[in-house]
Amino acid sequence: MNKRPLAVIAIFFAFGIVIAKFLPDSIKFHHVFILTAFLILSSFIFSKNSLLVLSITSFAALLYINSNILPNNHIINFLEDGKLKTEVVGVIRSPVLTRRPYFGKINSSYEFDVEGQGTRDKRQGVGRIRIQTEKDYRYGDRLFVKGTVKRFRDSFTINTREQNVTVLASDYKSNPILKYIYAIRGKLKDQIIDKMPLDSGAFLRAILLGDRSELPKGIQDSFKNSGTIHVLAISGLHIGIIALMILYLFRLLRLKREFSYILTIIFLIFFALLTLSRPSVVRAVVMASIFLTGMLLGKKVDVYNSLGAAALFILVRNPKDISNIGFQLSFMAVLSILFFTPKFMRLVKEGTNFYIKRFLYTPLAVSISAWLATAPLIWYYFKITTPIAIIANLFIIPGLFALLIGGLSFLLLGWVPFIGDLLAGLNNFLCQVIFFLTTFFANFTF
Repeated sequence: MNKRPLAVIAIFFAFGIVIAKFLPDSIKFHHVFILTAFLILSSFIFSKNSLLVLSITSFAALLYINSNILPNNHIINFLEDGKLKTEVVGVIRSPVLTRRPYFGKINSSYEFDVEGQGTRDKRQGVGRIRIQTEKDYRYGDRLFVKGTVKRFRDSFTINTREQNVTVLASDYKSNPILKYIYAIRGKLKDQIIDKMPLDSGAFLRAILLGDRSELPKGIQDSFKNSGTIHVLAISGLHIGIIALMILYLFRLLRLKREFSYILTIIFLIFFALLTLSRPSVVRAVVMASIFLTGMLLGKKVDVYNSLGAAALFILVRNPKDISNIGFQLSFMAVLSILFFTPKFMRLVKEGTNFYIKRFLYTPLAVSISAWLATAPLIWYYFKITTPIAIIANLFIIPGLFALLIGGLSFLLLGWVPFIGDLLAGLNNFLCQVIFFLTTFFANFTF
């Protein structure tokens, strides 16, 4: 507990959430609250680590149970047979999340905060709205909607068409910081759309902005069947490259080391918001920020503690994220890489050529380590297993590395005449190489 406290706390915190998921309905919030209060008080009185661990586990269970308690006026409570045709008033709280063809039409979905059902009452709740439209609605648009509300797990989706949507106001109770960040996201997205081909541009938006809304299904299937679907999720590799590029830029500008670390942390937080704060992004940003803070203070940072801090940050904010596939794959992959890679590398004979060890054996060890942890989850969720991913990653990750550098350069300089077109052409070439490789490896029968 003393050596890696945050890692230990994160494990028992996650364990508490898992326990809460399987508790019988007869156990209510107040039961767990009393138990948690008793354990916390006992841990202070008796100073026992065992009581502290039980307190953490019980507190996590309490947070999870609380996250599932809906207010009496929540719109889900009024759904008959899981759906309801009605009129609602609400506010869009995100940029477009998905944009998919549906029976020859385009469906766009957004996070939607319902603040009333028609004009009669104040039924509320945050879910998604799926509008049959090619029009772009914006963060802060207040809408009057006629549609069908359907329950989806512990949330809901409102299905409607453009002709049944009326915009009542813009920038309604919007956060000025988020509004500014989403506006920048929109301009960067438009820059990619204007200068890149459809498939390459959609892929570049996915790996740089976390926007998979227009990524063709065929490309997604190639990544899934080649075992490289993780490439589409912004994670540690993306954040690491971004941090290194920012630090190198500050070095060229001759900024003080301490100042450059602080600015890099601020930029990474901004980038997390730009990509809609997905679990894999938040995990990587928290770990990178802790690492940079350690360097700033001149202290050694334990990677397991950093991973634990990232998990706690995400799960305290929303305990339900433990069921998020991206959360599970991201953390299991990183944990496996940290644990197994050094053990695999100890099998390499001493005196092995430095370049072979660094550019072949180390990436191979990392690839095997990540696959060992993620293969069971991929089988459970997608009913496929992809051992070819171990080899595919050796070819696709270097291409992704080059594309991330080229893509970030394009985001910064794409508006400059000639340079923007040059970078767009380079990025399109790199995208096509990656598409070719994923299709090639996806066609292997094993």
